Amino acid sequence: MKQSISLETETYTAPRQVSPHFSPSLSQASLPSTLAPGTQLADIDFPLFEEATQTAARFLQVPVSFIGLITPETLVLKAAVGLSQLGLMNPLARTRRLSLRDSLIDTVLSTQRSLVLSDISEESPYAESCLVQEYGICSYIGIPLLTADGQCLGLLTVMDTVPHSFATEMIAFVELLARWSVSEYERHHLAIALSQSSPQAATSNSHTATTNDNLLDTVRLTLMSQLTQDMRNPLTTITGMASMLSREIYGTLTPKQREYADIVHTSSKYLLELANEVLELSGLDARMQPLQPTSVDVDMIGQHVERMLLPMLAEKNQELRFTVEPGSRVWTLDRDVVRYLLYHLLFSIIQLAGEGGTLQVHSAERDSSLNISIKMTHPWLGDGLPSLVADLHRKLEQPDQEIDLLTRLLARATGREDFTNSDSADAHDFEPRAEITQSRETLALLLSRHLIERHGGLLCLQGKPDTGYRFMITLPFLKMAATAK
Repeated sequence: MKQSISLETETYTAPRQVSPHFSPSLSQASLPSTLAPGTQLADIDFPLFEEATQTAARFLQVPVSFIGLITPETLVLKAAVGLSQLGLMNPLARTRRLSLRDSLIDTVLSTQRSLVLSDISEESPYAESCLVQEYGICSYIGIPLLTADGQCLGLLTVMDTVPHSFATEMIAFVELLARWSVSEYERHHLAIALSQSSPQAATSNSHTATTNDNLLDTVRLTLMSQLTQDMRNPLTTITGMASMLSREIYGTLTPKQREYADIVHTSSKYLLELANEVLELSGLDARMQPLQPTSVDVDMIGQHVERMLLPMLAEKNQELRFTVEPGSRVWTLDRDVVRYLLYHLLFSIIQLAGEGGTLQVHSAERDSSLNISIKMTHPWLGDGLPSLVADLHRKLEQPDQEIDLLTRLLARATGREDFTNSDSADAHDFEPRAEITQSRETLALLLSRHLIERHGGLLCLQGKPDTGYRFMITLPFLKMAATAK
């Protein structure tokens, strides 16, 4: 089966009627709290928006592209390319404003989903749009600009005066470009806020809430980038050998052929796990939608996580054992959140631990919550989690150090280390080893911690240096949604 790896979003299919008009007042709520008080969306100037519109127009080979930001009255075009193609000194090029009630604009903003139109005919519900009537637009892609907390800043648009057949890859690229633009915009203002020494700004509740929401999105996106890079080598191996060695279609294999077959089998399993992880991360809801209470068999979740981790366990010569306290094995939790947090937390421990040892994961019900203990035993190193894991967890429990680490990790991943404030006192307080700050293991540990907190739970490090450490996860049970009679 062909695997497609992308940051997936839903493409909005044109309805027969335009959905209710977007409320402009919501747009101001979406403005990141890192901006100065009183700053309006119309006042934002961000050079990267210009780069995004030029890239979109060039990649799709269309003449017109713009990024528009919402104001209470209109959509303000903050970056645009090709407006002169719509006519010399046309009103759009002069005013750089569009009505929020224009059907092509309103549909994207009110649904907060992508709108793709290859050929806008006279019978189309969008035929009355100002862009169609006054400027002759025939093909159109509109992508909402959504912040980490799910608010809509505006939209990224590409369009042409002739019909276009937009391939799936083109649409996915524009969606990725829109996400990248907003992510860079938020990261830029977060870096500015972190560099400010004002105690009032540092202790602002609104700033803290927005920062916490952005932490999960930062970890998720950075992990996806690194995972995609890790997929290149096994993909090369599979491409060169799979067609010849997938089966013994030419008879019994020679020892050399058997060696190649084993390589292909191992690489393909590794690639599949990476692909599944990328897809799960891309589907992970970083915008804090409500949890989905379902009856969860924790033992079945453990078996699934163990299958996903088998290649890594074999490579490190480790074992993983899941046990559940006698009695009920089914509790009301969010299945996906539990599965994700277990996978990433165990992944971090496995990768940071040395060769050998057994990871023991035990689940038990305590006071209307699920307690999951995680410890490691080793035949000659004794019991307890690796000291590397314990030390890293303790350091990341301090919010200022966690934010500083994530900011520098994102700067390294995007090649923009200049945005970090290396002169700040806090930056010098936390200097973990390079192999930790640049690794997937650190990001996986951070992601698991935020998933536990999202479920209303807590991750604690218990024990002492002489007796060994263990992780204790406490997840409160959820209330099952009432079903209609």
